[in-house]
Amino acid sequence: MARKTVEWGGSRVSPKGISRGFGLGILGLLAGLGAPRLAAQSWALPASDPVGIARSGAGVAYGNSLEAAALNPALLATLRDGSSAYLSAGMEIQAAQATLQSNGLVQYSTDRNRFLPALGAAWRLNRSLVLGFKLDEPFLRHAQLPTTYTGRFQGQAIDLKTQRFEGQFGWSASPNWAFGASAGLTRIQYSSDNMVRTNVGPGLMESDLHQSGAKFAPSYSLGFRWAPNSRWTVGGSYVSAIKTTLAMDASYGAIAPTFYSLDGLGPAPVGTSAAGAAQMAGTQLRPGSGGITLPGKVTLGVRQRVNQAFTWEADVRYVLGSQTELPGYPSATPAGGTAVSGAGRSTAFRSGFGLSLMGELNLSKNWVVRIGAALDPALRANSDLDPLVGGAKSSGLSGGFGYRVFGGEVNVGYQFRQSEDVDRDGLDGAWSSAGLTANPASVTRVEGMGHLWSIGYKRTF
Repeated sequence: MARKTVEWGGSRVSPKGISRGFGLGILGLLAGLGAPRLAAQSWALPASDPVGIARSGAGVAYGNSLEAAALNPALLATLRDGSSAYLSAGMEIQAAQATLQSNGLVQYSTDRNRFLPALGAAWRLNRSLVLGFKLDEPFLRHAQLPTTYTGRFQGQAIDLKTQRFEGQFGWSASPNWAFGASAGLTRIQYSSDNMVRTNVGPGLMESDLHQSGAKFAPSYSLGFRWAPNSRWTVGGSYVSAIKTTLAMDASYGAIAPTFYSLDGLGPAPVGTSAAGAAQMAGTQLRPGSGGITLPGKVTLGVRQRVNQAFTWEADVRYVLGSQTELPGYPSATPAGGTAVSGAGRSTAFRSGFGLSLMGELNLSKNWVVRIGAALDPALRANSDLDPLVGGAKSSGLSGGFGYRVFGGEVNVGYQFRQSEDVDRDGLDGAWSSAGLTANPASVTRVEGMGHLWSIGYKRTF
């Protein structure tokens, strides 16, 4: 049998050659994205399911994909099956690192792992209308730094977790146009710790102030898809910000109090610890402001089905980071004393553009391979960064596969996540009886790393 060829750039090549060329091109781009010296990761997850993770969050134009419908509800209308569902579970892992440049002391965070579930389903009501729902986790940020971390007065620990559940619909207005929307609730859980010092008789007491709160907030998204022909599609989505005011509670944290002399450096005089215990019993603790806003985004994507084996997509997104707000710091007011709180953080969050790129290759009727890459914008200026909240420019490299078995498809996805290393002054500080004094000449390098993986099963009915 003669080998099938097509015209491509003035030459006659096979479809396999086209797939191989595009695959090598995407691999080259992935290598280029990973070349800079990078670390730690974005708050936002590219996806919670293995397919979306392997695609690095690209897919707002990827029709006939239930997982992509989690990114753009209009894609529900492109599904060919009467009903389908997927269930997945994995882990999200991140670690922060702070290095004091003056002495090379490296501080690593703990509290690194989070369970990552995802769920999605769709039902076709008629030729034009499909209903669905999704459960995912759009934002995660968590870390706890050791008590020897010199920036602990600006933050000791943070734990931000979100779980989003939304009902969806997709409507096909014509063979070329589809529209969709989703709406539901997102549960936000937030806690933070920072260290403060109070005057206690002949010395100082350093204690851990903890605050936490949780609440449901409304969330929604809108999307469209346009297919000018059988090879090209364009899709777009708007995902709302998630905003609420948490009912926060304040308490002393799990770290036991420590005691120092009035200069904040030497050992505490005799009797300081007993006076500190008495002070804690009469101290009034107040949480910070509970306002929290997690940023929305606008995404536009282009997809090309090169041939029966290979498809690629590129998505450009604008992250509405200037909407971002985090709760303030807790405070402690000793009986007859003045309120003491942490150093606080900059509230100057900002918006920016990001990019995701993916390629998907069908090796056979049963096997599909996926690769992806992503770039996320900086939410904060380098001069405002700290290892707990982060917010630097970040990137991700991903891969995964699907295997059709047991009447459905098993999918695996993995992403390595990282962001730009930043040297920051002003994190190192000393707290004496006169209060907290930052050392502007001391430089701290903020870095870290993260991983995201998931395994799931999808079935059509």
